[in-house]
Amino acid sequence: MNPKQLKVIAIVLGVAILLYLPRLFRDGGEGGTLDVGDGFSFAVTDSIAGVDIVLAENAGTVRLERTDAGWTVDGYVADEPKIRNLLDVIGQLSSAELVARNPSNHASLGVGEGGRRIEVRTAGGGARRFHLGDRDTRSGGYFVRLPGDDVVYRLDGPAGGYLNRDRDGWRPRLIASVDTTGVREVFMRRGDREAVLRRSDEGWLAGDAPADSALVQRLLAILPSISASGFPTEEEAAAANFTLPDGWVEVFSEGSADVTGRQLELSILLLEDEERGDWVARLADGAEAFRLSSLTVNRLLPEALVPVP
Repeated sequence: MNPKQLKVIAIVLGVAILLYLPRLFRDGGEGGTLDVGDGFSFAVTDSIAGVDIVLAENAGTVRLERTDAGWTVDGYVADEPKIRNLLDVIGQLSSAELVARNPSNHASLGVGEGGRRIEVRTAGGGARRFHLGDRDTRSGGYFVRLPGDDVVYRLDGPAGGYLNRDRDGWRPRLIASVDTTGVREVFMRRGDREAVLRRSDEGWLAGDAPADSALVQRLLAILPSISASGFPTEEEAAAANFTLPDGWVEVFSEGSADVTGRQLELSILLLEDEERGDWVARLADGAEAFRLSSLTVNRLLPEALVPVP
């Protein structure tokens, strides 16, 4: 082996050592050893009845709770797929990726006593807790620590991301889904204007005249997946008066629900929020309010299909 080859090998080994040393000694506290002991282990064997996400700096708690009617978040209906994803992982968390052993590092890593804390409640009345800190921007994952333990680990996998959602992040965005193959009639009211779309053998009619096919297709395209853009605050929801809505959409299919031979598939009440530039909405038979973007409302209530009286 010639001197040039030896020099290349030495450079490669030097780089490897420099890359590994920070992992070995980073924030390790006194001694700087890589002894991880048993690592971070958080196991829940009993059935999970709820999860409390205690926010940092006493900013409140996001409470996920199992009820007879399904899971809720702070009393609102929770997104069941998101809940299932969480339950799939939170009962068995572990990590051997040691980050720090010195408690002086806790605050900077977000795992101090005033940071975010997770409490998993079981059906038997027990509870297990751990501290969930900041995201490790260098390698992904989140810093975690068990109560009473100074050692901090990096937890990889999706659990940290799930548990950093706020309340609205746990609520379902899909508001309604209508199978448009059976839709026969759509009633629309926007302010003082209203229109009725009816499907005939010749196509869609707006009153007695042919409807704008492009606008009708955009309306039908959004009905299978009407999604909220967000949610009003509790104060905004309480102040929303749907007795006299600014907009109203009803979608009917063929059926024997009443003497007209129609079946109501969807009814949405809408209030325009001019200050925010969007709409507060509620299903006519629902209790929870949500926000719809102006783009979505303009597809549900095309102004060109709602003639001036």
